[in-house]
Amino acid sequence: MKDLILKLENISVGYHSKEIISEINASVFTNELVAVLGKNGAGKSTLINSILGFQKVIKGEIFIENKSLNKISSQEIAQQIAVVLPRLSIVPKIKVEELVAMGRLPYHKVLKSISNEEKLMIDEVLHLVGITDLANKFANEISEGQLQLVMIARALCQDAKLVILDEPTSNLDLANQYKIFNLLNELKTKTNKSFLMITHEVDFALENADKIWWIENGKLVENIPEQVAFEHQIMQKLSDQNLYYNNVTNRFSISQKHIKSINVKGNSELAYWVKNALIRNGISVENNAENHIEITENNIIFDNQNFENIQAIINFIQQNEKYNYNRSE
Repeated sequence: MKDLILKLENISVGYHSKEIISEINASVFTNELVAVLGKNGAGKSTLINSILGFQKVIKGEIFIENKSLNKISSQEIAQQIAVVLPRLSIVPKIKVEELVAMGRLPYHKVLKSISNEEKLMIDEVLHLVGITDLANKFANEISEGQLQLVMIARALCQDAKLVILDEPTSNLDLANQYKIFNLLNELKTKTNKSFLMITHEVDFALENADKIWWIENGKLVENIPEQVAFEHQIMQKLSDQNLYYNNVTNRFSISQKHIKSINVKGNSELAYWVKNALIRNGISVENNAENHIEITENNIIFDNQNFENIQAIINFIQQNEKYNYNRSE
């Protein structure tokens, strides 16, 4: 049975007496990756600041490992909760190894020297995050993606049960976004820690998180990603109703007015990208369309012709009115 790490018990958060999110009941257990989702201004950062003790809750109580945050010191909180921010305002000119070692500050009055045991921990964390080769490089001379990995390593060195990440992938390219999400999923098992993350990368969150905290209209609901996405239509809402579910392509697409309709037969990667190109160019992909494209692994066949690439088939369909709705061949 998983241990309870964080518990929000009937809390309301906001500024002064103005509630932004009210009556929150939610939890984080060991080995969980929890994603906090909601539109801008929904109160995600306010909630996280309240959990971190940066601002007081209006009512209710927050527990970390069954201890009320009101009854433990800021140093004890730092030993229980580590934080990873989206980016450092100023990147210090110190070695990566030294920056990671700063995770031990909650256990020292002054970080002048660390024990041999802590040195081993730092080496282990560098290896775990995959940045051993950066140890002797200066933090201000590495890429943003590498620096974010360093800050995750620093949080792990803090040896807290819960790591809170505030949009850790917001300034990263796609490859590094994948790397961060994959790393968090690995770490939650290998380190027996839990991760609570604010993110705008909704696709990654739905695919990787164990649980979603969805904030809307001053309320927070928690459930597994699929249930929250379905019940609360979060893809549609976060896209401001610009996305809709296409039951033929089994994906969310931009809503468009389609004047042409085509069926696509095939399950290869090429078929996926052909469907994508059709929809992007305003051509509906429907199972009951009169005309269909036959796709094998490397071939696109339509109207008894073989097309050498995706652009060629798109041009052909767009230039022929006979493939419009309500028209037959």
